[in-house]
Amino acid sequence: MALRSTRKARGCWSFIRALHKGHEAAPALQEDSMKRVFSGIQPTGIPHLGNYLGAIESWVRLQDEYRSVLYSIVDLHSLTVPQDPTILRQSILDMTAALLACGINPEKSILFQQSQVSEHTQLSWILSCMVRLPRLQHLHQWKAKTAKQKHDGMVGLLTYPVLQAADILLYKSTHVPVGEDQVQHMELAQDLAQGFNKKYGEFFPVPKSILI
Repeated sequence: MALRSTRKARGCWSFIRALHKGHEAAPALQEDSMKRVFSGIQPTGIPHLGNYLGAIESWVRLQDEYRSVLYSIVDLHSLTVPQDPTILRQSILDMTAALLACGINPEKSILFQQSQVSEHTQLSWILSCMVRLPRLQHLHQWKAKTAKQKHDGMVGLLTYPVLQAADILLYKSTHVPVGEDQVQHMELAQDLAQGFNKKYGEFFPVPKSILI
């Protein structure tokens, strides 16, 4: 399993570098990446019915509707709450097995562990330097989750949407399946893509939401 994860991570690294070779590769990449789906799920162990109806069922269907599909087990996002390392490692394996059992097909999509690809956190830092604090503090999920904590929320919870944007933009994703509770986070990802492009030149596609 460890060897397979390492190979998958190397495949993601190669995929990222191919995407970001430079302007000379842009025309060929543009056609190939015209439509690319990305989505992530936290390693909560064995998915319940809500997971299946809310995300996984759509993931299985999207594999047949798009040529380029990436799904990630976003273990870094789960660290916004305390985690036991042993349990987390097992939860990642359980979620992987469950996704495969539910119909995620490695022949049709790329399934990988977020923390195995260091570029996620690298891009997240760059994007964090482009977003203002009030923008993050006004996101509904931040306000809802910290309302009972007397404004004592963790910084990771505040910057969670920036890492989410990095997950999406890293692969130049064009479409992201999301629930209505994630629409604000998608708007942040769109704004960051547009802001980056305005400052540094056209680089990231502005991703669109697929409501599920």
